[in-house]
Amino acid sequence: MSQNPFEDFIDFLSKKHGEELWVTVYKHEPNNDTDHDGVMYCALVSKEKTEQAMQRPGWDLMIGSGGPGFCKSYQSGEEITTYYTNLDYDFLRLILVRDFHGRKEDYIEILEEFRLFHNLYHDKKTGSFISFDEVGDEVEVIKVERNEVKVRRRYLRSFLAARQMNLLLYFELTRHYKDKTNFSDDISNESLTYTIYSGDSYSDGYTSFSRILGKKLIQCETVEKCGVWPFEQEKAYQDFIIGGDIDEPEMFSCDPDGLANYFGANPDAPHYLTPVFFRKEVMQKYYSSSDYEIADGRLCRTGAWDLRLDNNSPNHVSVFLGDLGRDLPSKEQVYWKSFNLMPDGRKISRTNFERSFLGNFYDAESPGHRFKQKFKDIQEYWNKKYSWLLFLPLSIKDEHFYESLRSMLTNEQSEFDAQVLALTKITIDSINVRCLRNHLIISDTSIKSISLMEALLEKLKSPHLPALSSLLKDIQSVRSTGVAHRKGTEYEKTILRLNIDDGDYASEFDRFLLGMLFLFEEVMKLDLDSENGQHA
Repeated sequence: MSQNPFEDFIDFLSKKHGEELWVTVYKHEPNNDTDHDGVMYCALVSKEKTEQAMQRPGWDLMIGSGGPGFCKSYQSGEEITTYYTNLDYDFLRLILVRDFHGRKEDYIEILEEFRLFHNLYHDKKTGSFISFDEVGDEVEVIKVERNEVKVRRRYLRSFLAARQMNLLLYFELTRHYKDKTNFSDDISNESLTYTIYSGDSYSDGYTSFSRILGKKLIQCETVEKCGVWPFEQEKAYQDFIIGGDIDEPEMFSCDPDGLANYFGANPDAPHYLTPVFFRKEVMQKYYSSSDYEIADGRLCRTGAWDLRLDNNSPNHVSVFLGDLGRDLPSKEQVYWKSFNLMPDGRKISRTNFERSFLGNFYDAESPGHRFKQKFKDIQEYWNKKYSWLLFLPLSIKDEHFYESLRSMLTNEQSEFDAQVLALTKITIDSINVRCLRNHLIISDTSIKSISLMEALLEKLKSPHLPALSSLLKDIQSVRSTGVAHRKGTEYEKTILRLNIDDGDYASEFDRFLLGMLFLFEEVMKLDLDSENGQHA
């Protein structure tokens, strides 16, 4: 055979291997009497040993070995035994194939230093190793299969730069032929060295083989390119609309170092506390995921970032320009920019003004925030006084109903349905029927949730019993006729009877929230009054 049997593989080695998004650092294809078999492996090599290693195609270490141990040497005729943490000296294995010589099944380990350097999480279900980017999104870094390991190039190059070691990508590929072949070749240059030779095949049904054996060199970059503290990439800052009109919007970077402040910095620039306004829908993705925590004046992603914001206005969300740059990762800024509004007469909420500029404690204005605070208040009050909760805690799989409960972000039917369902789950469906029945000394087990709450209000002599009773029944009616079941004439009748404006679902749902909030206040106030009356 005069033609090189590995032209395609050499082309892959020269142009792609080590340059792909996913770099193959280990692969084992056993023969199993097929027309090919092969192995890929890798090791980091010190700069001092790189040139020497590239002078020969043979591998510098073997798969299955590696690790600490003793080494014997002689000095001045005397035998010396030394313990080494790495017997491969100037080489560092990224992949360790643990071999138990048939006593137990082999398995693959990833170099601990690499895992710790990138703080990788091991997903045992998939075998993958995960990192998190600047916004907290998961990034798969290592894919581990039974006979193959791939590493994301950016993370591999980062480790090489930090370690200031080069990477050797070892390869061995054997191809079997039914005809006699006898091809040989030797190539050696700065980045690729290999040898090709032939022989008698050991695969059933084949006469001969050709094998290519060698290594490819990937040079490490400077340590400043590792992208890890203190060499992180410079943060990018987006421009946001802070004034002007639709034809000529005034925009400015949210880079906090370029903004004016109360200490005289950048006097010609907008102030750090310039409000930037956004459509309320910007919050939709955060309410849709348990990764985020949304509270009155705060949005955060656990372990990633934390943003101060004004979410108390009914028609928009606002954030101070400097906080956008300081608190939001670059990728998250791009997302927020897509919801940016013209100021156009918009203002921050009274809550935000009192807290941010006057330094006052000030209650939330948003019905959603107010409801959650009052719900916590009544739960704490009731538990402290009676040692049981008026509303049962949600199960773990239902906790998302509480987390996602809010004043509506849109006027969509789907959001209205979802919020009514959440409100019902948290309150009416969660009334502590057993304890409340005992508390009221009611033995009739047919009396449940709403009727028990009515009985509690009656016992407390609430002057608003009819209105609060109607509120509970109205919410339950909307849920039962249109949210929990197919919508039909009964739902339309309910909407008509309750005078719900289907063009302004957001305001109608706020009315439900405020009604429930008043119910909580009424129960706590009357219960406390009744206790004070008894003491008197």
